[in-house]
Amino acid sequence: MNTFVRDSKHSPDFMVIIIGTLSVVACVFELEKFTEGSAEHMEKIIQLVSAAVLVLSTFVGCLGAVYGSVRILFCFIVMLIALIISHIWKLWHYNEAKQMTATENLVTTAWMKELVTTGAMHKIQERHECCGVKSGLDYVNLNMKIPISCYRYENNLRSIYPYEEGCFSAVKRSYLTVYRYERLTHALLIGFESFGLVLVLLLICKLLTKSRRYSY
Repeated sequence: MNTFVRDSKHSPDFMVIIIGTLSVVACVFELEKFTEGSAEHMEKIIQLVSAAVLVLSTFVGCLGAVYGSVRILFCFIVMLIALIISHIWKLWHYNEAKQMTATENLVTTAWMKELVTTGAMHKIQERHECCGVKSGLDYVNLNMKIPISCYRYENNLRSIYPYEEGCFSAVKRSYLTVYRYERLTHALLIGFESFGLVLVLLLICKLLTKSRRYSY
């Protein structure tokens, strides 16, 4: 293939580079909220693999666009198709009821451990600003001291009253919000990657056309 000069300022390859760069930002949400995302282990694995492939495809796409390599761009296309399929699979398995059941089991397990070993609920209570399962009365009714994690701290001063909300409702609300954002993220990524797929195909057509032109 003969060497030729490409103007990337107003061509699809410049857009592919932009899409590749933004892809890294798009997967940050997936990794940051990994523990609060999908309840099933398999869904979490698919989510993690998708984020890894997304990052890898970023470099492959940018590399193909910069060097004008049709082969590398075809690899990028395969990656995009695989990502789109994984997002569709994730949306197909979306189940809020199952997510809420898993969240309830999480809080219940932590509370049962709290009854045996003090401190099992600390992390949940501090992170979600809640107290007990239904309220701080769960500790009082069992003649247990309300832990420090149930109180709000501001400017090194502890609040007089513990959090009113129980961890059942607080954690379920928090995890459900993340789960819904996760669903929205997958839906947006499908559109985002489909658009990138079209741009890559346009770029490949452009490269093949120029290649034939300069081969004469």
